[in-house]
Amino acid sequence: MSQILARLKSTTQPQHDQLEAVSFAREIMSQKISRKEYIELLAKTAIIYQVLEPMVNKFINKTQNPALTPFISNRLSDVEKDLENLTQRQTEDNSGLSEIEEIETLSDLIGILYVLEGARLGGKVIVKALRKNPALADIKEFHFYQQTGIDTRQRWLDFRTLANDHLGEEQDQERATLAAKKIFNYFYRIHRLDFSF
Repeated sequence: MSQILARLKSTTQPQHDQLEAVSFAREIMSQKISRKEYIELLAKTAIIYQVLEPMVNKFINKTQNPALTPFISNRLSDVEKDLENLTQRQTEDNSGLSEIEEIETLSDLIGILYVLEGARLGGKVIVKALRKNPALADIKEFHFYQQTGIDTRQRWLDFRTLANDHLGEEQDQERATLAAKKIFNYFYRIHRLDFSF
């Protein structure tokens, strides 16, 4: 692990641990998440990606930097497919629940991508646990987590290169760390919402 990624990991570990405590992580990995909890997880994930994905894609498209193009994402459509398959309902637009500010700098983007690409990387482990869960045995496709056609390992290596190339200055590392913490906290706030889907 690069020194920069090690710093991002260590400085955001409290936020990461706090998020795992409320986002069904234990239930998923122990293969005990209920169907209702899985739908709730997907609904909250949709809220998060309704806000973050357009913001990230807008910043990347605006910069026209080829090094950023691989990080344009379309995961929202995958989580919406999963929800529609399970509930036969369209996903509501909940982007108004955002308190996230626009992305101002590349360092901010890298901090956000640290969280999003890390979550993407973890999807391969999650989907294995979901497939072994008896409560979800009738689900044929886990679009959001299985990420068909995506080389998650290569994306993470590309992200590591991006972070190493652009976070050389202390102030840039600080901005990236602050952005990552804000995104973890945003995930946490959404996962703490009490609602039924």
